[in-house]
Amino acid sequence: MALVVPNAGELRLIDKKLKHALSTNENYILTLYSDNYTPDQAAVPGSFTEANFTSYAAKTLTRANWTAAITNGSSKAETSYSTTPQSWTCGTTGQTIYGYWVEGATVATCLWAEKFTT
Repeated sequence: MALVVPNAGELRLIDKKLKHALSTNENYILTLYSDNYTPDQAAVPGSFTEANFTSYAAKTLTRANWTAAITNGSSKAETSYSTTPQSWTCGTTGQTIYGYWVEGATVATCLWAEKFTT
């Protein structure tokens, strides 16, 4: 499954880059989901069922930890978060995780989402 940026997320991201980037430095929240939902252009945070396995908590992605954007071999821009992959350790009660979504920390808009392939 490819990463999906819903319509509302596209608008928010463009505003953040072009209009608000110098005055608003909102962090992002990385959240896992446990329902078999396929993200689409109408996705909102309420479209997903947040994971609730033992020891789970959503993670804050701070703006300073994003790498500088580069152009990859196919002339598309890309960036990554930190040099350490995000991970969770499950406690005594496990759960199937289907994917993740990212939303603004102060404005609950689904910025992007991805369903895992397996």
